[in-house]
Amino acid sequence: MKNSTAPPLPLIVKIAIALTFINTWIVFEETVVDRHGLWRYMPFYRVGLFCAWDVSVLTVILLVVLLSVAPLRRSAGRMIRKLCFVGRCKFCQ
Repeated sequence: MKNSTAPPLPLIVKIAIALTFINTWIVFEETVVDRHGLWRYMPFYRVGLFCAWDVSVLTVILLVVLLSVAPLRRSAGRMIRKLCFVGRCKFCQ
């Protein structure tokens, strides 16, 4: 692993980054998916409503933010390694 000389980001910055990604998803939904009719090819997608796609995007974003919080990173990593169903994935090494 490489040694990093940059200080860790404060929690408020990580929250702002997560909100930026969530806002990006919302803008992408409204301008690309809804306007061009791509929702017809996306199972479980509901136009203008909160749907499974929104839940999955929010889950991924929140998982990345929670795993990047420094004090919780090691314990969350151990928990994921215990629950990982792939024997030798890159993350569990």
